[in-house]
Amino acid sequence: MKSIAFVCFFIYYMMQPLYVHAQDHWKSKSVDEILTLARDEALHGNRENARNMLRYILEKNPDYHDVRILLGRTYAWDGKRAEARKELQVVLSKKDHHEDALSALIDVEMWDDQYAQALALVDLALTSYPNSEEFLFKRARILNNMKKDNDAIIALNQLLVVYPSHEKGLALLKVIKTEQLKYTAGISYNIDAFSRTFDPAHYVSAQLGRSNNWGSSILRLNYASRFETNGFQTEVDLYPKIAKGVYVYLNYGFSSTGLFPEHRGGAEIFSKLPKSLEVSGGARYLYFDTNTKITIYTGSIGWYFKSYWLSVRPYITPDKVTGTSVSTTVSIRKYFATADHYIGLSLGAGFSPDERRFQSGAGLSDDGIYTLKSQRMGLSWNKPFPHNFIFTASTDFQRQELIFDEGNYVLIYSIGMGLKKRF
Repeated sequence: MKSIAFVCFFIYYMMQPLYVHAQDHWKSKSVDEILTLARDEALHGNRENARNMLRYILEKNPDYHDVRILLGRTYAWDGKRAEARKELQVVLSKKDHHEDALSALIDVEMWDDQYAQALALVDLALTSYPNSEEFLFKRARILNNMKKDNDAIIALNQLLVVYPSHEKGLALLKVIKTEQLKYTAGISYNIDAFSRTFDPAHYVSAQLGRSNNWGSSILRLNYASRFETNGFQTEVDLYPKIAKGVYVYLNYGFSSTGLFPEHRGGAEIFSKLPKSLEVSGGARYLYFDTNTKITIYTGSIGWYFKSYWLSVRPYITPDKVTGTSVSTTVSIRKYFATADHYIGLSLGAGFSPDERRFQSGAGLSDDGIYTLKSQRMGLSWNKPFPHNFIFTASTDFQRQELIFDEGNYVLIYSIGMGLKKRF
């Protein structure tokens, strides 16, 4: 065994110079070739390797500005904004109107949500490059992020005078003008088909929403027809903003029919966190009668990653008789050009107590419905169309245990569609 260990150590020792040489072979290349290699390494996610190459060049050529700018960008891409600023300021201290350095530093300030500094920098850049396509568009983006919509529209018009076919500029102008529309009206229809026992159930919802300085509000009228019974429910949703990155969901609904809770209430606070995370916590309250009052605790963890959104939402329903029940829904969305254009997938286990199509005592449920086993999968599609219309389509498949036949299931197939109009 000792001889084998000695041989292994000897081979490892002899290979070290070859390994080191392989790692540093780029040092034998010209500085421009090393810069090209470093750029490739950075774009493929090997940031530290790229920085080692860039620092090696700067030791020999400290005024090679393209190298220092790329070094600054690699820091910015990794969220090291202070290091990025330091490197880019070195370039600007020697050449205060360096176009690429200004562009990189503007990006750093925008990514760090420092829009006032970004605006000052882009205005400085435009004094030297007044017709720059890049700086004109960045100025419009910054103003849009600062919620200065009218100023952003003026900036975009300046861009489009010089570059009338600028695709991103035209798209942003359309988004801003759409967001300036205060009202949204919509109607949706859903049908549930059951594999046995029950006739199809129908649901219609009409709503009117308004954007306000303090947040948004929605007035909704729901109609249900199931189990040979018809009924209406009125609801109001409020989404007030209480601080930067923090808003609240408030809900109240009323119905005089057994198909919906007589009173429905909800409150939840949402807060944005670093790393594109969002968390929330709150509760729902459902009152059917003096004997059926249900409190549901819920919350969510959401994560935005590139063009994707992932969310996990549990529902916890305590009950003194049946015990505490827990259900969970996992959702993922893939966004396209705008926030109104996406496809979504949702998976759930356990009865979903916060569904607007709440199954009350008229058929599927009873006080013990939250103890039932249930699994569901849903797909959704949301797409904007010309003239500020938004179309929604969805399909769900659910397997749910029956309250009067525990251990046996009914399959529920759901199809829904909706249309909204901004004005």
